[in-house]
Amino acid sequence: MAKKYRNTAALSRLVERPAESVAIDAIDRAILLELSADARLSHRALARNVQMSAPAVAERVARLERLGVIKGYAAAIDWDRLGYSVLVFVLIVLDTGNDIEPTTDALRAIEELEDLTVLAGRYDMIARFRLRDHAHVRELLLDRLWQLPNVSRMETTFGLGGIPLESLTARLLTSDDDERDTIAE
Repeated sequence: MAKKYRNTAALSRLVERPAESVAIDAIDRAILLELSADARLSHRALARNVQMSAPAVAERVARLERLGVIKGYAAAIDWDRLGYSVLVFVLIVLDTGNDIEPTTDALRAIEELEDLTVLAGRYDMIARFRLRDHAHVRELLLDRLWQLPNVSRMETTFGLGGIPLESLTARLLTSDDDERDTIAE
């Protein structure tokens, strides 16, 4: 027999926990700002930009990687240019008392799922999908999402377009906050 959980208890088992905060200094912040703007910078170019030697910068970058502050390097993909211009958000309310792992497993198996976040409040989760067109939305909803186990209710909404923002890294690492020398993941 499957385990029965209250939704919040079951979701709390699945949610990633925040990592321990680590202290960084102004040089680390400068390195992070440079890498967030261009992760392909060589250590030599990075060193020139932060006015340090390349070996010293390489050591700092390696330390930030070991501490988990730098989690990886990735290309920013423009999904519109690849034909996935429809952004769909699905707010999900789960049945109370059922095992939710079949639901989260089924969501994770959907290749178009871009993000899955546990919420506090009226909804239990929000799923963000990248889709091609109206037919793709219809197929996702009718053939896959509405078939999910243990879902009490769903609400679907469409993204109409993003509003350009300054880099989050730049905003947080250059703020006047007194605690800016600590990064919490």
